[in-house]
This record gives sequence, structure tokens and C-alpha cells, in this order.
Amino acid sequence: APWQQSVIANLFGWQRLDGTRRYREMLLFVPRKNGKTALAAGIVLYMLFCEKELGMELYSAAADAEQASLVFAHAKGMIRQDPELNSRCQIYETAQSIVLHTSMSSYKVVSSGPRTKHGFNSNLVIIDELHALPDRSLVDVLITSTGARKQPLIVHCTTCDFARPSICN
Repeated sequence: APWQQSVIANLFGWQRLDGTRRYREMLLFVPRKNGKTALAAGIVLYMLFCEKELGMELYSAAADAEQASLVFAHAKGMIRQDPELNSRCQIYETAQSIVLHTSMSSYKVVSSGPRTKHGFNSNLVIIDELHALPDRSLVDVLITSTGARKQPLIVHCTTCDFARPSICN
């Protein structure tokens, strides 16, 4: 969709003088059923297959494991549809991860508990349905996990929610 093209063009097209991305954090706030999760999966795959950094760590998280795994399901489906991408990586269904051995990089789905996320060194963090998180503890842990990376990216995806207190409201 044109709005998705605009998001990608701004996110990856604008660079600083040193060649790094201009934007390091994005809030994708659009109504339900507009393709946020598919767009997030495309961002995962772009970074996994096209970024030149070795040992990248890419993660998606959400308020529950089922929601967090939706980005993985879309990314897996996109890879399965493309023979070249499919031949370049290993998909681990049970662990919900995709590994690109040539660059020693991986994408993984993580659960919502922040206590076990302190050892991450994230290049990309996708937080799906941000409005559903009970508090900001997971978000804070994942954001601080990007501190040692040259050009990390944090993508917060969410839709409207007004019925309860949340990190978005």
C-alpha cells in the first residue's frame, strides 16, 4: 500500500552523513487489518537479509506469545514463497526463529516477560500491539538492549485502544 511504501522509504531511505539510518525508532499507529504485522515481517526480513552487519540479533515481542509469533508467521511465509531467501536461511519452527548462518544473524520471537531479556544485544526490536502491554517494563528492557549497536531500530506497532490504561494511553 502507498502508506507502507512511505514508511519504508522514510525509515530506510533517509541516512545520516556517516551512512547510518536517520531514524532509530518508529511508532506505527494504524487501525486494525491494515497490514502492520506483514509490514513488520518485511522489515525483519530486510534487516536480516540486506543489512551488512555480522551477528545481528532481531526480535519480535508482544503482550503474549501468540501475538508475538504473528510476525514470525508472516516472515516465515514470505521466505517460503521465495526460493532464494528460503535457500539462504534456516527456519526453526519450534523455537520460532530464523537463522542466517552466513552472517551469524538471527531473528527470534520472545515472550512478554522482561526478566529474561537483559542479555540481548538487539539490532531490531519489533513490539507488536504495544497498547496491549500491561506496563512498560518489557519495552524498556528491549530498548536498552540496543545501546551497543551502531544503528539499531525499534518498531512499535499498535492500534487504538482507549478502554484501559496502557503504555499508549
